[in-house]
Amino acid sequence: MNRFFTTGAALLLACSSVAQSPQFSVGISGADSVPQTTIVPVQQPAVQVVERTTVYEEPERGMDRAQRRAWKAKVYAAKIDSLVQSRNYMFFPNSMQEIPGGMIRSIYADYFYFGIFVDHVEVHLPTERGITQYVEMVNFDSMSLRDYRAARTQWGWSVTFNVADGDAAYHADFAVSTATGETVLTLLTPSVTMRYVGWLWNKRVNDPRYHRLD
Repeated sequence: MNRFFTTGAALLLACSSVAQSPQFSVGISGADSVPQTTIVPVQQPAVQVVERTTVYEEPERGMDRAQRRAWKAKVYAAKIDSLVQSRNYMFFPNSMQEIPGGMIRSIYADYFYFGIFVDHVEVHLPTERGITQYVEMVNFDSMSLRDYRAARTQWGWSVTFNVADGDAAYHADFAVSTATGETVLTLLTPSVTMRYVGWLWNKRVNDPRYHRLD
């Protein structure tokens, strides 16, 4: 009788403990007196997730049209400044012309470019020769970059430097507008002087983020 009472009391205590959310309870089996552990699942209260959305106010709000245009022009000019100062960008031409007096010819292929990097240049540009306007290619990479100068001007940037491809010497003169992004490259080669008009960007054609700066 005492044995049944003891077992009943133990179960009563265990149930009382469960109501207070214990992790487990230990009881004594009457058959073989081996301690047994009974796992009691603990139910956690539901977690309420509150979504918050942060809205960033656009700088143009509160501006009139003239102020908005001026602000966008300032932001665009800052992008051009950052690009030129990085000395890590590429020039893509839209047109070319032998100077003086050559015919202006449009360039539609994106794989023509002049790349300016910290330690080297990459040149892949078409050129024209003579009255028949025979098209040749200037195609080389060079580590021999000298006399690099980037100067601020009233209209944007002037970038000049010399570069060598073996015994052949080239001089590059970039004029970059911070207002329109238009870039003019005057390239002096050993045999011809070319003028290219295009734009700057910091990505290669096969880069998924490749697109014009504007």
